[in-house]
Amino acid sequence: MLSVEKRNKAYWDWINECNQYNPDDYIPFFIDTSVLGYIHVENAYLFKSQGFEKENAIFSFSQFQGQEAITFHETINDFNSRTQAANEAAQSWYQSGVISSWVDEQYDVSTGFNKASFFTIERAASSLLGIKKYGIHLNAWVENQGKMYLWVAKRAMDKHTFPGKLDHLVAGGHGTGYCIEETMIKECAEEANIPEHIAQLSKPVSMVSYVMDNKQKLQQDNLFVYDLQLEPDFVPENTDGEAEEFYLWPIEKVLDCVAATRDYKINCNLVIIDFAIRHGFLKPDEPYYSEICSGLHHSEL
Repeated sequence: MLSVEKRNKAYWDWINECNQYNPDDYIPFFIDTSVLGYIHVENAYLFKSQGFEKENAIFSFSQFQGQEAITFHETINDFNSRTQAANEAAQSWYQSGVISSWVDEQYDVSTGFNKASFFTIERAASSLLGIKKYGIHLNAWVENQGKMYLWVAKRAMDKHTFPGKLDHLVAGGHGTGYCIEETMIKECAEEANIPEHIAQLSKPVSMVSYVMDNKQKLQQDNLFVYDLQLEPDFVPENTDGEAEEFYLWPIEKVLDCVAATRDYKINCNLVIIDFAIRHGFLKPDEPYYSEICSGLHHSEL
């Protein structure tokens, strides 16, 4: 068993790993006076190849606050035309293998949560633009004979991202057309067959955010965190094929797994650390406590 200091240092290391990026490697993606994302310099050619300097140009290279930046061609200047053009580019990237999957789910592109959307884009292509993204993670826990247990999902081996990794019982991205609670209820049904009347008992408790370079794509991710206490006799059932197995683990085993292994999908580690803080498994006088608490909230490049 790890000492408290080594355990907390491991948690702090996860936070640092989830916030590894070099701002100098990115150029802004903007519309008018608003920066909406950041594109890795190594991926800039992808935006030139989308009809750049041709009659059907989608993107244009320009200057923004004294530095090179990317925007839409001047003829693409409203919500509908941007959305159509962005998804034409996404289709081209998918067909050429630049992005390896197609989710068929649209993400809003804006300056922040609940701000006006400039356009929408296929989820699988969103990280190429380095836009701010939002999602939900639900800690489904059980109390049995005075002990706390957390439900753990194992991701299916055919998942395009993090196959076979451990995950939350319920987690998903926030797509266009849903509010956060609707996203949470939808994901509960799809990923664990949790009925709506039970899902509605979930409590919004926190938000975790990080900015990370992931294979030359910027992830500006903001996760709305929910807690849901389930009855001991509840048995989850996956209905969308994204999980292949479920485990009900004592919380101590979950926390040890986060501290001593790389078994979890990387951002789940942060949400579990947040859960540990809120439920008193990390205490204010322990090493790295203040660093961990502040490090869970990093949302700007």
